[in-house]
Amino acid sequence: MTTVELQEELHSNTRRTRITYRGVVNGQPAAIKCYRKPLFGLVHWLRALYRGKKIRRAGGPVPPIVFSGWLSSERCFGYGTAFLEGYRSLREILMEEASRSRQLEITSLLGLTMADVHKRGIEQPDGNLTNFLMDEDGRVSMVDEDDIRVYPGMLPLGVAVSNLANVAARLPDEEMVDALLTAYLKAAFVSKDSQWDAGAFRASVRGWRATLDAKRASRNIAPRQFD
Repeated sequence: MTTVELQEELHSNTRRTRITYRGVVNGQPAAIKCYRKPLFGLVHWLRALYRGKKIRRAGGPVPPIVFSGWLSSERCFGYGTAFLEGYRSLREILMEEASRSRQLEITSLLGLTMADVHKRGIEQPDGNLTNFLMDEDGRVSMVDEDDIRVYPGMLPLGVAVSNLANVAARLPDEEMVDALLTAYLKAAFVSKDSQWDAGAFRASVRGWRATLDAKRASRNIAPRQFD
């Protein structure tokens, strides 16, 4: 029998229909997401389970699954992955980092990660920097799996442009966007001088920023340096 214990809340969406906890599964530290509201939760839990298997088959940088099922104590569907000790969200790391050169290095590591997952056919539609975790050795992992999509083969170019722009829109200035893009193009499946459309990328960054600004305004959320 699997034993699951929730210890502390780590994150939730604004409607609190999806809440992530730090907990323990059979004595092993885990990050456990609770999908609340029975029908809504069931749909999103099934999606996370299905997509989680596809992500791992594609070799995506995600932690192993340690639990998936109904949590009667919380009346929610739970989806647990191994807790990544020593990892923190890129948003937190970038906000606390005083060195500009180090911020650019971290942004470049994110660009390399995006290039790798795109080559594997993986898209993270929610480019929020809290969905990317990094440890002290510079290893990056992705979370929030129920939003991730997996395509057969490499990511279509148009999807890749929009997805990278989604992430770039969370960065506060053009120097950081350039660092992200330069690292991405060094390792991606496209060539900066041939297939890659720099104009479309920049336009997509502007579009995503406008969308994010409108969403924050509608929810009375103050602008943040790193989103």
